[in-house]
Order: sequence, then C-alpha cells, then structure tokens
Amino acid sequence: MKTYLDYKNQIEGFEDVSETVKAMEKISASSVHFLKQKVANLNTYASEIESVMAELSLFYQNKNSPLLQENTSGKKTLIILSGERGLVGGLWHNLIGAFLETGGHYQSIIVAGAKGENYLKEEGARIEKKFANPADGPEISMVEEITDYIFSEFKNKTFSRVDILYPRFVSLAKQQPVFIPFLPFVFNSPKEAGSETEPRSGLPIFEPSKKEVFKALTQKYIGMFFRKIVMETKLSELSARTVAMEHASAKTDELIKKISLNYLKERRRAITQKQLESFAVHKIKIGRASCRERV
Repeated sequence: MKTYLDYKNQIEGFEDVSETVKAMEKISASSVHFLKQKVANLNTYASEIESVMAELSLFYQNKNSPLLQENTSGKKTLIILSGERGLVGGLWHNLIGAFLETGGHYQSIIVAGAKGENYLKEEGARIEKKFANPADGPEISMVEEITDYIFSEFKNKTFSRVDILYPRFVSLAKQQPVFIPFLPFVFNSPKEAGSETEPRSGLPIFEPSKKEVFKALTQKYIGMFFRKIVMETKLSELSARTVAMEHASAKTDELIKKISLNYLKERRRAITQKQLESFAVHKIKIGRASCRERV
C-alpha cells in the first residue's frame, strides 16, 4: 500500500512532466505561426517566378527541359517526407499506413526523416536512399541536397517518375497523407491557354540565352515547389505535436488532481492513525498511574 509520501513524490514527478509538456506545446504553437508565414511568403515568391516564366515563354516556348519530359526507362520512385522527433506517432503512423495501402507499385523508396525510416523498416520496406530532416525546421541545404539528387537521377533516367507522399496541413487539428506527382513536372503557363497568334512585344536581351534562363528558372521553381512541401510537412508535424501536447497537458493535470486526492486521503488517514495511537498510549499511561495510586 502506498504511503502519502509516495503520492507526494508522484505529484512532484507529474508536475515536472506537466511543465515540460506545456513548454513543448508553446514552442510548437509559436513555430506553427512562424512556418505558416514562411509558406505564405514562399507562395508569393513562386507567383513572381511564374509571372517571369510566363513572360519568358513569349520568346522561348521550347519545353525540352529534362525535368519536364517523360521517360519510361527508369524506376517509379516515391519520396516520403517525415520528421526526426516523436510525440506525434499518429501522424507518422497514418503516413506509412497510406503508403502500405496504395504505394505498392513504386520500385524505389526515398525517405526524409528518421521517424519515417523507422516505421518503414518495421514494415520491411526497402529504402533506396535516406536523408535527415532537421528537427528545428527545413534547412535550405537539406532541401537542395534532396532536390540535387532527385534532379540528377531523373535527368540520367534512373527514375522514370517521382511522386511525393507527405502529411498535408489542413488545420491545426487535422493533417492528411497525400500523394502528389513531382517529376516530370507539369508547368502550366498562361500562354498554353491562349492563342498561338498572340502578338509578341519588345525585344528583351537574355544572357546567356533564352534557353539557359528558362532552364535555370524551371529548376529553381521546381526546387522551390519541393521546399514548400517540406515546409508544409514540418508545419503538419508541429501542428500535430501542439495538439498532442495540449491533450497530454490536460491528462497530466487530471492525474495530478487524482493523485492529490489520494495523497490527502492517505495523509489524513496517517494523521488520524497517529492521533489514535497517541490517545491509546496516553490512556495506558493514565491507567498505570491510577493503579500506582491505588497501591
């Protein structure tokens, strides 16, 4: 049977846990707002690049960029984006569950994040390439490392198609595993919807050439598209952790209240028992004193 001191130690332990959980909840919540702003800024930047590419397409419409062309000689590849930290097991479990349900036709698996790697290994999935996904947020160097590898393999026709599986951010309380096509990339410029006889105006100078400028912008735009998905994955992770920590904080507070009641009951029982024992000892002493007086 637990003593009231045992309950007291338990309360102190859970109070420490509660403080840690609440701190993690605040950190995750603040990071969510920060990342949402970064994603919004990236969307604005992407719109500017789209505008430039639309203007450029008036003078250069050759779509022979290797990242835009289909090929059938390589492997169908899936990139799975996950994270490095725990406390959001449901998020990664649902992500890998979506892969197990519909991802069996992929011949090559690339994973970013230790959590996704661990879940895939448990399911016996063969991973061709793995990358670290920084716990504090998606670094540009990490995104460039992945995209450089993917672009290189696709251009060399090692990959015939590349899709991405990631947890799409729907709301703070909801994240949904989503498959999206990545390469060959489909870029729909406004020119494609217009007339072929649309007049061209101006004579801009392209250095080194229209082809090289369009090629560089295309690769930059596709890389930025991938970076936005990586950031959204981190946004989903932080959102899920915020909600999980909120639930954990509520459960911890409930446990503290429950244990506090048990502590008070056990303390009251111990105090009452000591009082009864003291009263019994006192009665015995009085009885002995009375006996001596009679003698």
